[in-house]
Amino acid sequence: MYTIKKLLLSIFLLTIPFLLSAASTTDTSHEDALAVMYTLDGDIEDKYNALVETQLKTIGFNLTDPHKRVNDHYKTEFGSTVLDVLSFMPVVNDEMILPLLNIDPRIAGFSPFNMLIEKKLDEGKTHVGHLMPKVMLDILGIKNQEVREKFTASFKALDAMTEKELGGEKSYIPLHALPKQTMMNFEYSFDIPEEIEDFMDEFQDKFETALTDKKYLVAGYHNFMESTKDAPEVLKDYDAFWTYSLCHMEFSFNMFDGKDAKPVAGLFAPCTMYMYIPKGSGKLYVGMYRLHNWIMTLNITDPEKVELVEKLDREIPEIMIAIGMKQTNNVNTLKEKSKVIAGKKTPEAKAVPKTETVPENEKKNTAPTEIKEKKQIIENGGETIEIILPVPPKVPKVINVVTRNTSGNNTRSIKFSKRVPPNYIPNEQRHAKAKPKNTSTHLGEVNNGKIATFLRGKFMDVKTAQATLKEAGFDILSTSPVDKKGKLISIVFTDKILTEMGSKKDTGFIASLRLLVNKKDNHISITNPLYIAKAFMQDNYDEAKAKAVLAKITDKFPGMLNSKDQLKFQLLPKYQFMHGMPQYKDMVTVAKGDNLLTKIKNNKNVVFIQKLNNGSALVGVKLGKRTSKFISKIGTNNAALLPYPILIENGEAKILEPKYYISVMYPLLQMSEFMTIATVPGAIIKDTMNIFR
Repeated sequence: MYTIKKLLLSIFLLTIPFLLSAASTTDTSHEDALAVMYTLDGDIEDKYNALVETQLKTIGFNLTDPHKRVNDHYKTEFGSTVLDVLSFMPVVNDEMILPLLNIDPRIAGFSPFNMLIEKKLDEGKTHVGHLMPKVMLDILGIKNQEVREKFTASFKALDAMTEKELGGEKSYIPLHALPKQTMMNFEYSFDIPEEIEDFMDEFQDKFETALTDKKYLVAGYHNFMESTKDAPEVLKDYDAFWTYSLCHMEFSFNMFDGKDAKPVAGLFAPCTMYMYIPKGSGKLYVGMYRLHNWIMTLNITDPEKVELVEKLDREIPEIMIAIGMKQTNNVNTLKEKSKVIAGKKTPEAKAVPKTETVPENEKKNTAPTEIKEKKQIIENGGETIEIILPVPPKVPKVINVVTRNTSGNNTRSIKFSKRVPPNYIPNEQRHAKAKPKNTSTHLGEVNNGKIATFLRGKFMDVKTAQATLKEAGFDILSTSPVDKKGKLISIVFTDKILTEMGSKKDTGFIASLRLLVNKKDNHISITNPLYIAKAFMQDNYDEAKAKAVLAKITDKFPGMLNSKDQLKFQLLPKYQFMHGMPQYKDMVTVAKGDNLLTKIKNNKNVVFIQKLNNGSALVGVKLGKRTSKFISKIGTNNAALLPYPILIENGEAKILEPKYYISVMYPLLQMSEFMTIATVPGAIIKDTMNIFR
């Protein structure tokens, strides 16, 4: 017995170092990890979407500007994909983040951050996860202990819910290294206007145009000042505070898809860029993590991918400087401001007397080559400050970037080349001032299998248009401008036939039509009742009634022509912009509860309320000023889709999914144009939800 006990004790003692070593390895891998990942068998996309869209709300995380199935876009635009699913699902916990912005505004650099889901076609497992909060904080340069603790603590509930709802095998991606310079920062000075919104409108237009000119996409927009009811009070020391999520389709395809695909790098995508204006300062501060973080943290050594990263890390500062910004060091500006108040000098970059190039030669072959750096030595009140700016080296060879599209007839392809095909019609010409051609002898009806979205006619003023509609037997529900200058006036009208057609379940969006008085392009447009009825009534389509409405229009509005905007008539009930995009049936519920009409009765953004025969109601609402500007980007001819319709039915307020509604009302829209308004669908959902707050 003594011998057995001695043997067991010896085994136990020998085992202790191994157990301690294993525990130490686990703890170290957790502490030093780049990201936490969950690996699950098969396709769990729907389950994951439900988690991020709905369940995370219960613990304070809200989804902002989701980009589902980016791989479908790759297949459409580049002709192939190695991915079964790749979705970027950015989330943010506003209640937690807002107070932290008053301590260190740089925390916005990962607010939102991406909840990634990715799966390749040739594997049977799906991977989901996010960057570790410690890595985010280290990249941002945040050392404040309160910010670090509160930000990190919020992830405990998020990870616990992910494990509970999804399960799977949990693991950690090791952090290889961080670059010496993790951030790029900028400052922009401006004259303080009477209304800060005037500056924001002008600046955002200039900034977003500069980005799109360089093929960057504004894939997300989050305004902290509007994120919660008490946000203006919490952020009372700021005039404005928002973030952009930025993407570059050509870059993302070559990084996440195609040859040597690295979809796990999508943990960093889209890139968040924060912008804020301290109250009364006349200064806009900007920050964004460098893309070099991607290749350093993940140890990506592929020369072509490294070159792509260096190209963007060089290009983004060039864009910022071109619009009047100056590059600065990565500091907490609130802390620096407090130093000034205390009588100390602030290390602020105001002049650069000279620069010296310092080659980076510390890295070995085990890691990606660090980008060369340029040090700016600044003398400021006797204090020497060193700002490190990225200066990528010249590339000795040209990258063969894949921009192929095997579908020669695809008119929605993004054209990265400056070359254009024969007979190509630019966007500004295609959307505009040319007189519409009558493509059918039967106005508004089906011709060669297609049907026009709108009827176009000679210009008439608002009073004349209203009088003509009334003479035709229609009731006018509202007359309202849909642009800032009032050159686009949308007149919403109905009659008994339209109301009857819209009084069946889920058909309420057909209950009224729109007439656009377009002073900008000098004509009027009327939504075609046959087109709208076929799309919105689905199986309940009543051709006789739709044609009766059309006859009333054509009788009193002579000389109208079919618009160039057309779709195949029989495909309208199942229409979707592209594979994976929403259809009519994919409505979004923006509010639930009793007495929803009472809740919005006195809301200044409610333009009209139309009662339907079945007790439902169709409501037209004014979108936010920033949101509604999308019509100027993709064509004012079709602006009659506003005010945005909401159907209140059986205790639910529903809207047509914005990606569906915009595309069905803009059938000539190309993918390259759609991507320029990537933030709009999410903004529309937020604006319509806010109506019921």
